Amino acid sequence: MSVTLNLPPDVEAGLSARAQTRGLPLEDYLVDHVMGGAVETPPLPRKMSIVELFAPIRGLDLDFSRNPSTGRPVDL
Repeated sequence: MSVTLNLPPDVEAGLSARAQTRGLPLEDYLVDHVMGGAVETPPLPRKMSIVELFAPIRGLDLDFSRNPSTGRPVDL
């Protein structure tokens, strides 16, 4: 059976964004939503190491050093 939906562009864009976050085409997302989870979803991506997470920004000149100042003097 085929069903045609005429959605306003903003509604379609929102549904497409939701489908994309789940890794599904819009049609599968809509069927899944209507069927209550009957469509199989792809597995979640594996966990990344901190090195893999920041690999895209490798080479940027970022300074993560601490300020050497201790702030205010402390009387002990």
